[in-house]
Amino acid sequence: DLPNRVFLAERATAALAERAGSHLVALALFDLDRFKSVNDIHGHAAGDAVLLEIANRLVGHVRDEDTVCRNGGDEFLYLLVDPQGRDNVERIAINVSERLAHPIFWEHVQLEVCASIGVALYPTDGITGEDLIRSADAAMYLAKKNRSGFAFAEAVAPAEGS
Repeated sequence: DLPNRVFLAERATAALAERAGSHLVALALFDLDRFKSVNDIHGHAAGDAVLLEIANRLVGHVRDEDTVCRNGGDEFLYLLVDPQGRDNVERIAINVSERLAHPIFWEHVQLEVCASIGVALYPTDGITGEDLIRSADAAMYLAKKNRSGFAFAEAVAPAEGS
């Protein structure tokens, strides 16, 4: 029952318009690591159970002003409106990541996934919801590549010619 990426991009753009310059807005992209092995070893029903549990864990964590959505596949987006500073954004993302890493029990099997997280901040990493999603995606791939679990978009080197 999570909204989709289009809804979140619209919500982000609205939040940016409402809060431009007065409050921080952040967008975190969570990509589930080891999710493919859950599907490959235990089947798609197990994968569906994992996605449902991860969605429930995310929804159980968000504040009323925030939005969580499924980005597709094994990715989720988390829009944080006025998270009270960059350090707090990192703290929230890592806290959520730790919650997502708790084992999931399905049909007497313990399934484990964790998340790689990329975070984009308005306005430095984008001025629209779609811009922030692209920046968070690039940061998530950096986190995955570095096996760090977490990266801000500012850490991503700009493409040549940019």
